[in-house]
Amino acid sequence: MKGEVKMPEMVTPVEPDWLKRLVSITGMNVAIETTRKSLCGRLLEVEHDHIVLKIACGVIFIRNQQVISVMPLGRSY
Repeated sequence: MKGEVKMPEMVTPVEPDWLKRLVSITGMNVAIETTRKSLCGRLLEVEHDHIVLKIACGVIFIRNQQVISVMPLGRSY
């Protein structure tokens, strides 16, 4: 139709092997390097577009697109 405005869509690329690797270390303490800074905490949850990290001051959500690297530090009991 004339005059109809198409809304932009957000597309998030998903890398299944990367997500499987992250899921396998859920519950572990990790060091995460992002495009902004380095963080250390416990990996609580992995979703297709973000991860949830428990750090000293609370819980934070990090977009998977911002993650550069993840290094497991050991199990959290």
